[in-house]
Amino acid sequence: MSEVENTVEEYPLSRDYVDFNRLNLQHYILKDMFGYSLHPGIPRDQKSLKIADVGTGTGIWLLDLLPELDPSTELVGIDADITQVGPREWLPENLTLRKWSVFTDVPDDLVGIFDVVNIRLFAFVIEGDATPIVRKLKKLLKPGGYLQWCDVDVLSFRINTATPNVSTGYLVELWEETMPKETRLFPKWVKGLPESFENEGFLNITTDWKAQKGHTGIAMHWCNLPIHEMLADRLRSSNPEKSSKIRAIMEAASVESRKGAMYAFDRVIVVGQKP
Repeated sequence: MSEVENTVEEYPLSRDYVDFNRLNLQHYILKDMFGYSLHPGIPRDQKSLKIADVGTGTGIWLLDLLPELDPSTELVGIDADITQVGPREWLPENLTLRKWSVFTDVPDDLVGIFDVVNIRLFAFVIEGDATPIVRKLKKLLKPGGYLQWCDVDVLSFRINTATPNVSTGYLVELWEETMPKETRLFPKWVKGLPESFENEGFLNITTDWKAQKGHTGIAMHWCNLPIHEMLADRLRSSNPEKSSKIRAIMEAASVESRKGAMYAFDRVIVVGQKP
């Protein structure tokens, strides 16, 4: 297990074409689960809004939201790696990219300029406490601006089955082989996100929890199952035998999934308004 733990440094996933596809698909499944990309309580019909997506990845959240907004809206995708979004020539004119990591100080020119800041799926990135990140994101906002944070509560993990007689042994084994305990892969801070918002002085805080189930649940399961393969690939050079073992378990776990078994988690969107 220690070898798997050693692969979990910085961003633990692959940042390759497989993960780009996963991120794009995951966006639409999350939208289906919650019924929205941007919380309906956040105003979006004004002119000249400025909206930032922190940890933008492929930029899919901004690109999907674009048709809902006035053409005067400025969109900014922010990430430590902005190459995932694609060439500037293929992006809308009102979408720009900015390289910045939330683990560094907020650049002066980004302080207090956004009406909306969105951040998603940092559960595998932040260790310990999300409050320092909430504090930085608050700095990006104008007075009265909104912060939206969507994440997965990994500690809510369970295996759901369509019927009681569906086997889950290989799914259990896959989880135990690839998800080391006491690492950032098991964040404890997600349930405390509303409290982090409150501690940083946000107003009108709303919390929307969704349990993974039904057709969107199995779609999300298939979408994220490759994460375990990504972790196995990181072991290929240091321990090819273990990497091969995980891949074999993946095949058997996929059979169980086709019969009606899936990994399931609770997910949350927290929204707050800066005073």
